[in-house]
Amino acid sequence: MFSILFQPYSVRERTILKSLIHSIGEGAFIYLFLIIFQPFGVSTWHDPQKYIILIGFAGVTAFCSFVNRHYIPILFTNFYKEENWVVWKEIVSILILIFFITIGNTLFGSFFFNWKLNFSFFLNSLFYVFIIAIFPTTFWVLSDYILKLKRYSHQIVVKQNNLSSPSKEIIFMAENEKDFVKIASDELLYIESADNYSNIFLVKQNELSKILIRSSLNRLIGQVSERHIVRTHRSFIVNLKHVRKVSGNAQGYKLHLYFSDILIPVARGYSNVINQLKE
Repeated sequence: MFSILFQPYSVRERTILKSLIHSIGEGAFIYLFLIIFQPFGVSTWHDPQKYIILIGFAGVTAFCSFVNRHYIPILFTNFYKEENWVVWKEIVSILILIFFITIGNTLFGSFFFNWKLNFSFFLNSLFYVFIIAIFPTTFWVLSDYILKLKRYSHQIVVKQNNLSSPSKEIIFMAENEKDFVKIASDELLYIESADNYSNIFLVKQNELSKILIRSSLNRLIGQVSERHIVRTHRSFIVNLKHVRKVSGNAQGYKLHLYFSDILIPVARGYSNVINQLKE
């Protein structure tokens, strides 16, 4: 039963903009929750600045959420690696978020409401927050895992592509506008992001080779006109003519290529790529 906790799970996109939008949304939810339901003695608090001060709780929630979503994964890169992300890590990451929000709002409440701030009070607050959060959090993550598994696990028949037709030439220009890589389009297998560089993987005479170029994937994909060479993920561009199989799990679709053992992930924003592969 507990084996489900170690199954692959999809990682949320952690760009600054998306982290900020989600964090502001969570802060707004907390503010509306406090106004509508007025828990924790808020209903008995009569102050002309009441609703302004309550914005503070929302702001603290948004700030803690943003730090947890964007900066914690940067500090603990090994733990948050996408390829190693599993169900139990998703549950823990949500509980870490709750932990940060509890700390922030406890400090804020002690300042504005003179809450007795000590270790015992904090542990008590944290205990009740976790008791309230652990069950719905676990239920939500497991339910989401099952739904994603059903969505991405069905079999997809990949159409056969013709590699014998004339191949167009592609020129990838580096950021310095001087260095470049010139290849035939059908030789391209995939391109992988490597910080400020990109690794271009080629197949020539059935042998795999790699070329490093200083350029972002956004810049490289803008230099391609062929419909079968597409972006599938923030870190990958792939030549769909070299896809031999599609598999899937709760993390999403994976592309299996000829000449390489790597599995190319397909992010949710690029799921239309799968339609191009169907027979």
